[in-house]
Amino acid sequence: MENNDQNTGWSLLGVPSTVDPEKSWLQNEIEVYVESYRARFEWPPDYPRRFNVADENMPWEVDYPEYEPPYYVAPVVLENDCTKKEGGWADPEDIAEVKDLAGESFEGTVLLDEQGRPLNPRGRSGMAGRGLLGKWGPNYAADPIITRVNQRFGDVEMLAIQRKDNGQWAIPGGMVDKGEAVTATLSRELKEEAGVELDFSDAHLVYQGFVDDRRTTDHAWIESTVKHLHLEGEQAEKLELEAGSDALSVTWLPLTDRSLGKLYASHGYFVVSALGMLYRRQPDLLPAKFMQLLASYF
Repeated sequence: MENNDQNTGWSLLGVPSTVDPEKSWLQNEIEVYVESYRARFEWPPDYPRRFNVADENMPWEVDYPEYEPPYYVAPVVLENDCTKKEGGWADPEDIAEVKDLAGESFEGTVLLDEQGRPLNPRGRSGMAGRGLLGKWGPNYAADPIITRVNQRFGDVEMLAIQRKDNGQWAIPGGMVDKGEAVTATLSRELKEEAGVELDFSDAHLVYQGFVDDRRTTDHAWIESTVKHLHLEGEQAEKLELEAGSDALSVTWLPLTDRSLGKLYASHGYFVVSALGMLYRRQPDLLPAKFMQLLASYF
């Protein structure tokens, strides 16, 4: 999310900005759906400029003969071709050489173009190829949300890392290694980025699906499993945080309208959704002063 001092950015994610907290909010199931925004209008510095695609031309079923997106694959992806480099993490550039091309993802059946390349489930992105992503089609990630209530100040806080690439605060997640269980990825990434060891076998599922990431292309995108652990008591107070090599710093970040709006990518939306689900399960866990903020998103 960008600068959301007035919380306007949440409307891009389909979340109403105001609600009467006295009403029976959160009575219905919380459905998390991520729109494609950064994946259409932003790109990393090394990418060429995206082809501008109007909303009505995004769906693949819409005939769009004028569509000519630039093709880009980062050199680091080509250098890590798993068929040429031992320990390489990327698919070969020739789609015909890919042995385990995904036919299904969290988003459903993966459609293919005339060349056999997977098609982004959110439609045209204005960029062909794989960009910085190693896999054709879905690239799987895992994002662990860890929250607590600060007993001294009464604030709801999340364990957040500050990213080295852009300085934004974020959930300490990362990519799932081949053959790795998602719960193992969640624990590994948390240990690597925040110096914390936690068991995610009992964590609550918040979301599985497409992630709005600026690295996205027509033929490669990220799908994440987001899980939530809310810590209480001594466990929450005595975690010793230590920033890993991928992070500038790590902290317990107080959750406010401003801090949620400035989290990386869709992370603020995921955190709010996780806490909404927590409130439905255990309404007495969150402090009363946080309810006004939480209610404003539902």
